[in-house]
This record gives sequence, C-alpha cells and structure tokens, in this order.
Amino acid sequence: MPPNFVHSLDSTHMMLTALDCQKSGIPFVAVHDSYWAHGRNIDEMNKFCREQFVALHSQPILKDLANFFEENFGGLPYKTTKEGKMVTSFLKELPSQGELDLNCIKDSTYFFS
Repeated sequence: MPPNFVHSLDSTHMMLTALDCQKSGIPFVAVHDSYWAHGRNIDEMNKFCREQFVALHSQPILKDLANFFEENFGGLPYKTTKEGKMVTSFLKELPSQGELDLNCIKDSTYFFS
C-alpha cells in the first residue's frame, strides 16, 4: 500500500475521534498521530480513539477501494499498459482477511498513547 493511502486512514481515524470528542464537548487537539485532550478527558478520548479505530478497520477498506477503481476507471485504456495490468491484477487479488479480533484493541493499555 502506498504511504499516502495509509496516512489517509490515519487521518480518517483522527477525524472520527475528533468528531466523537466534539459531540461530547471535549476539546481535542491533534498533530499528525499525537492526540491531546485535557487530563480530565483522557479516558473518554481514549475510549473514542479505540472505538473509532475498530469501526474504521472493521470495514472492507481494500475491497471498497478496489471496487471504486473498477467502477470509475475500469474501462480506461491504461489497463493495456504493463503498469495498468499490474494494478488490475493487484485489485483482483486482495489479501485475505486475518483472524485478529479488533475488539481486543478496546482493552489494550498501550494501543495508542
């Protein structure tokens, strides 16, 4: 996966956490992957952080991305180039889902600190 795609997932996680904090009236500040809240709100922010990570990564992200590319760019001539064939092959052969129960993250002390 390209680094920018991974960074987009990180920023999505941050925004989802920030939205939960906002709904609860918790001031939230972040720089890249460092999240801040007032000390009295850390436990609740950490709860939101874990819940949103699980919610985000429980989605079929790679499959959705592959479907998006196929629906929006599937008929384009790039598919006949060497690079286009590699991309098409990659999108059709996504890695299988692992066995990790993401819910265990909710109880992890050092998941995000």
